Amino acid sequence: MKSKLLKIAVAGAMLSSSSAFALGPTVTPDLEIWMSGATAQDGNVEALFTTLCKQNAAGTGPADLDIYRDNSNPQKLGSLHRAFFCTVDRTKFTPNLLADVKVLFHKRSAGGSAMGVSPLVADTPIEHMVINNGNCTKNATSGEYECRVTNPGDVALHKSDGGVSDVEPGQFNGGNTPAGFAPVTAAVANSVLNITPAAALTFNTPVNTILRDALQNAQVASGSLPADCNLAANRELERCMPSLTKEQVAALFTGDITDWTQFQVKDATTGTVNTLDSFSPVALSNTVVHVCRRVPGSGTQAQFNINFLRHPCAANSTKPARASFPFSTIVENSGSGNVEGCLVDFNNGTNLGNTGVKDAAGNLIPNNPFSETAFAIGVQSTEKNALKNGVIPKDYRFIKIDGVAPTIENAILGKYWDWVEQTFQVRKPAKGGPTGDKLTILQTIFDNAANPTVVSATDVAKFTHTWGVGGFMSVPTGPFNPEPNGQFNISNPVIPYTHAPGGLTLDNCRTPTPENLKFINVNL
Repeated sequence: MKSKLLKIAVAGAMLSSSSAFALGPTVTPDLEIWMSGATAQDGNVEALFTTLCKQNAAGTGPADLDIYRDNSNPQKLGSLHRAFFCTVDRTKFTPNLLADVKVLFHKRSAGGSAMGVSPLVADTPIEHMVINNGNCTKNATSGEYECRVTNPGDVALHKSDGGVSDVEPGQFNGGNTPAGFAPVTAAVANSVLNITPAAALTFNTPVNTILRDALQNAQVASGSLPADCNLAANRELERCMPSLTKEQVAALFTGDITDWTQFQVKDATTGTVNTLDSFSPVALSNTVVHVCRRVPGSGTQAQFNINFLRHPCAANSTKPARASFPFSTIVENSGSGNVEGCLVDFNNGTNLGNTGVKDAAGNLIPNNPFSETAFAIGVQSTEKNALKNGVIPKDYRFIKIDGVAPTIENAILGKYWDWVEQTFQVRKPAKGGPTGDKLTILQTIFDNAANPTVVSATDVAKFTHTWGVGGFMSVPTGPFNPEPNGQFNISNPVIPYTHAPGGLTLDNCRTPTPENLKFINVNL
């Protein structure tokens, strides 16, 4: 099925949902769509769907959009579930819908990418948030609904109509297999799913702010950062981003480095050697390594496993640590919002967030039960924690890996390697998958996720950091081409490299190679 590629920017799509004509939780939708999977795609899916909404008379935004976010994590509303409710514009689809219809679009993020793969393969219902159980209250300030998901009836079992994953479905085996599901191979996935390649996305291993400051202080002392990088006015600049090596990051996540005192820093002026914790801007509860990782089945964790540990790509690959060691703390988080809460809580010595994972009694597990102030490192896609009204929202920061900042520009120029290609998927119609208007709406979202016009507008509007632009890149395996001169163009953010060269099936374990590229940039 061919769907229309939107030729409009989505910068204005994420408007306040308050409207005199908004669709509240008691309104019956004409069509209800259930999607699950990657939390890294939450903002993108939200922008793409809301762009399909019928516009108001002024053409400045959706006419009747309401947005719903679960309130299970006060630090990040919508970290597990969200929903969007509007009248979609029939003319934005090819073929046109027969009528403008009221669509309630659910997006489950709990469990991450594998929930956009494994339940679809198994044809199994999973929990999704509902909005009509008296569980949603409108916030007068934001105009959005905040929804309880803890009482009976707040969530209900539904089969997902569509899924999204940070890596292709065949990667969810080995240490990437979610609890309660069988490993998924490429052969099994391809037999039951129609898979649409999406955009590529850059990732990183951010650290909480006190660790960022300590690394800057230490690297200024060692001479690896300019002398003014420990000044408050310069800490957020790209040239002052501290760096860890790929090997150091891998060792932190596997438990081979368990204490920050194992990082030794030689002062370039005095020749004295100190441990990293001595450069902390605040008093620490302890020097133990705290890792805010994701649960098995998370695409964010899966891409880390692939890019840093070669798992499950190589038979003898190392899996990341899951349980805490005697001298390190591993915290498994369900969603990216929970990772944010984990990093922030360890930064501030608070216990406000939770992991999004429930214990045997059904209670959400706290991520910092002893309210420790400690250095912590996590894993996150770079569309997170971007500038909002000139302010960095959360107390954690992205870092350089091997001296390179995680910008889409560096990835497109072949300098930054921590990125993967994503996919959307539905069950094949012959296997009970969606059809009709439901499939048309899903496929339109899927197709537009890779459109460089949409990608560029979203990246610039939503994912701009003090150190550059993060987020998504279009891939060269569809109708879009990279810049012919090998340079970076923010208006055409097509990465010239792919894990699916020459028409091969996407495999993020494969070393990416150029596609449709006439010139290679050599300004390394």
